[in-house]
Amino acid sequence: MRFVTLPAQEVHQTRIKGPITPLPWQLGVLGYLGGLLAWAHALSVVILCAVTALALVRRGRTLALMALCFGLGLVAGMPAGEEDRTPGWNAQTRIRAVVDEVRTYPGRRIGVFVRDVVALDTNATLPGRLLWTWSDPPFVPEIGRKFEAELRIRVLRSRANFGLSSTEEYWNRKDIRHRAYSRGDVPVIWGEGKPCLRAGLLELTGTLVPATPGGAAVRALLFGDRFLLEPGFMDRIRRAGLSHSLALSGLHLALVASFGLGLARVSSRLYPRLLLVLPRRKLAVLLALPPVITYLWLGDFSPSLLRAFLMLAAVAAHLFIGSRSHPQDSLFAAMAVLVVSDPASVHDLSLQLSVLAVGGLVLFMPAATALLAPLRERGALWRPIHGLLTLLAVTCCANLFILPIQILYFSEVTAHLWLNLLWLPVLSLTVLPLSFLGLAVSLCCPFLAEGCFFAAAWGVDALDQFLVLLDGVGSLASTPVLRPSGVQVAGYAVVLVAGSVLLTAERLRARELFFLGVGLVLLAAPSMWQEGRPWRDEVEMTVLDTGMSQAVYVRGRTGRTVLVDGGGGWSADYDPGRAVVGPALTWMHPPRVDGVLLSHVHADHLRGLFYILDVFDVGWFGWSGLVDSSNDSVRLVARLEQNPWPVRLLRAGDTVVIEPGLRLEVLHPAASEKGISGNDTSLALRLVWRGRGLALLPGDLEKRALVQVMNGNATLAAEVLVLPHHGSKSSLLPRFYNMVGAIWAVAACGPGNRFGFPHPSVVGVCERAGLTVLTTAEHGALKFCWRGEDAVRVESARYGVPDRD
Repeated sequence: MRFVTLPAQEVHQTRIKGPITPLPWQLGVLGYLGGLLAWAHALSVVILCAVTALALVRRGRTLALMALCFGLGLVAGMPAGEEDRTPGWNAQTRIRAVVDEVRTYPGRRIGVFVRDVVALDTNATLPGRLLWTWSDPPFVPEIGRKFEAELRIRVLRSRANFGLSSTEEYWNRKDIRHRAYSRGDVPVIWGEGKPCLRAGLLELTGTLVPATPGGAAVRALLFGDRFLLEPGFMDRIRRAGLSHSLALSGLHLALVASFGLGLARVSSRLYPRLLLVLPRRKLAVLLALPPVITYLWLGDFSPSLLRAFLMLAAVAAHLFIGSRSHPQDSLFAAMAVLVVSDPASVHDLSLQLSVLAVGGLVLFMPAATALLAPLRERGALWRPIHGLLTLLAVTCCANLFILPIQILYFSEVTAHLWLNLLWLPVLSLTVLPLSFLGLAVSLCCPFLAEGCFFAAAWGVDALDQFLVLLDGVGSLASTPVLRPSGVQVAGYAVVLVAGSVLLTAERLRARELFFLGVGLVLLAAPSMWQEGRPWRDEVEMTVLDTGMSQAVYVRGRTGRTVLVDGGGGWSADYDPGRAVVGPALTWMHPPRVDGVLLSHVHADHLRGLFYILDVFDVGWFGWSGLVDSSNDSVRLVARLEQNPWPVRLLRAGDTVVIEPGLRLEVLHPAASEKGISGNDTSLALRLVWRGRGLALLPGDLEKRALVQVMNGNATLAAEVLVLPHHGSKSSLLPRFYNMVGAIWAVAACGPGNRFGFPHPSVVGVCERAGLTVLTTAEHGALKFCWRGEDAVRVESARYGVPDRD
């Protein structure tokens, strides 16, 4: 859909033209994109393609072209079949390989993409590429460098949960099947590296920028290198809604291109006759080309920079051949080049957000420009106000279009878009120009370059101090919200496109109103389905895939939800509460948990709860009241002392009512239990619905405590058993399994974990007792659904579960 943007003085004489119907080749690009994305988002893609065809296709040939391109996209985006995969490696192996690609991440962490991996002892070749995640390496290796190292190589298996994207699928599309982890200065024998100008400039810049968050940000702005960015600084930037300003994108490339316009103005003043040969606009494009290509190279050809460069190239091509260009044409041309040359790039989140942000500008900025134009005509005093309001309009239009994708992937929104009005002018007018100037003079005048870098970094550091101040008074919080389904994302897109047409229409038209109604129906339908839960008479329990930890939630027929444990781990860099548990709970549900239960205070059950307790609407908290000497335990006690919600101390014999007819019976620990929280003092819970034992959750209880539970007077019968202590041999007790009489057993554990959970002896005993054993490592999150008197239905987030005879 194309816009014709009119000069400000013509706004009052001519109405603003609305979106223009895409050309046939552009509909073909949409079809191709739909085919690529259909493998990951089938239903929403089919809905959008159907609505697009109904709304925009007028001829049969155009529909055939769109269908053909959709088919080509399906073929190009087809994922590798399971039958094509060679058995993976899972062992400590000494390898010889070559560095194929390096990505840098905040917190001194890198991802090394390795090719030509050969095991030195067997001479076996690793199928595909290896992803080597290295924390705190002594240096960042160059691309093409050979090395030998001993690494623990494992099959790449990411966490799989309902409603959450899987990084495993993303890496598989890039032919990465295995991964390894290292920390610190591990023994590596490096081959000789080839000199690299970009790496040399990055190293030189590193010696000139100050050792502050601002200095690290300068490196990120120039090279896309995020290695020295501190996680705390990036978290403040994220919550402030400013992450896009430090990620290489069209904003930065546009500023570089503006240098060409400035040079054209200066050149035309010094040599007026130059304009007789080349008009100023063409001269500006030619002068902008060298710095733009240089920045594209410095940024290592990131997808968002490539998109912006291709759009600029399309505009330049139209300019030089004398035809009029529209932003829509440039956007479609750039996307066509990117996804045809690299179909996997369509799944790159940064590229998706970049394209959607430009789409928002294409759809809504002409109307915003027309609305603000009278302010500019009032005189020089109004121009700064006009500029700020235009910047606000750009921010709102871009964020309006990326909002559902942002929520879907990050599950949070920020109310601090106003900070863009303060920061983006500083970034564009001082930080970026000073950074580029410092880089330009770094080879010939290091002293001047150091001064430029210091001034640029000071601007970022000043922003960080302001954010620290806001955070200190509690004014920098981000808010979790309901995460939409794919159908709702499709409906949101339909509403925006139809709304942009109606916004510029002289009168309301039935066709646009119809499609606006279609979009609203798509937005509302999933929520209406959720509201129908009481009539479906269904209860569900989901064991989340949180790696080598445990988190379970129960959702009743009325939608009331109780979370039992929040997962966790031993890494300070990863929060399963924000990354997994929170997003899983808010998929098509508001960020509310009616009750939170903690089995015991070990890190793999507790750490993920802190995020939930801090940002969710929590009804009450229940636990045994037993603590240990860990920092996590101290932190929990301090949080509970704030009395934000009712706290229940639970012991054997207590009952937690979730909703009428649905309850959790507490089986352990005994009322007399005192001392330190540990595995054997875990809460043991039995889920009961209308007298029917649904599930037993014994926490990390081991043999001694399991015997105590068996000797109690409580009934243990349940259809699903969450294996105690993740399936550890220390909890192996055949009489216990027989007494429960479950049909399904679940081990919450990570793939290839060093503990060997679930232990083979546990699996064997369970299978002989008639239980089918499932693991989150293999199946991802597991959902158990009970509807009325029907047998339990089991769903896996990764693939189907085995049928029971």
